[in-house]
Amino acid sequence: MPSLLKKLALALALACLSIIGSSFAGGNPSEETENTPDFLKPYRTVFDANFDFFLPVKGTAIRELKRQENGQWLLSHTVDSSLLALKETSLFDWQQQQPKPQVYQLKQSSVGKKKNELLTFDWSKLQAHHTTNKPAGTLDIPANAFDKLTYQLKMRLDLLNNKEPAIYTVAEKRKLKEYRFTLLGSELLDTPVGKLETVKIKRDRGANSKRQTTLWLAKDWDYLLVKIEQQEKGKNYKVVMTEGELDGTPIKGVQP
Repeated sequence: MPSLLKKLALALALACLSIIGSSFAGGNPSEETENTPDFLKPYRTVFDANFDFFLPVKGTAIRELKRQENGQWLLSHTVDSSLLALKETSLFDWQQQQPKPQVYQLKQSSVGKKKNELLTFDWSKLQAHHTTNKPAGTLDIPANAFDKLTYQLKMRLDLLNNKEPAIYTVAEKRKLKEYRFTLLGSELLDTPVGKLETVKIKRDRGANSKRQTTLWLAKDWDYLLVKIEQQEKGKNYKVVMTEGELDGTPIKGVQP
């Protein structure tokens, strides 16, 4: 396969973790920040990404949640390789039983292209200010809006509260999008860390969508993401967790 196609395949495979995921100084946490729910714990997970684009292409990605010294939280998704550099972060508070993003940032360079996004949230005005490679602007948002990382935390919390995944309103650049999911059931999933009890969820993009995305989240590990599969126009990719820890405890399956 030509070198350019290999680079493109790897970039798409690793960046896919953003569907479900640069350093900057955190601001002062909101005075309305609530007590942290029990499930909001630091974690770090490592993934292998396999993309079938004429020939198999592989890569690695890392997802991590850390509490900051000022009480805010930083959720990140990073990819480091010779072909793709990507860092996606969300700095957020916890308010009104959900994550409230304050600053979302994405920096990506691949196949000779660069992409930069910065989204800052002003909850007092219900607005999000975006700065990308194009002119900046302001987006009106509802009180329950998320960014492309923090909606995943709300989905995990819904599952922990025995609720099916709902519709999540996500601020993306200059517009709002509705992320819809359908719960398909439970599955004992064989992974590199052992067999995990998971829930299987489908991203619902509408009946006419040619893209099919399925997620697996680990029940016994606060519904952390452990696998993604996606098919679109004859191209397939699979992302699987190879190691991880939750609040300092290594993630292990019910069977080795």
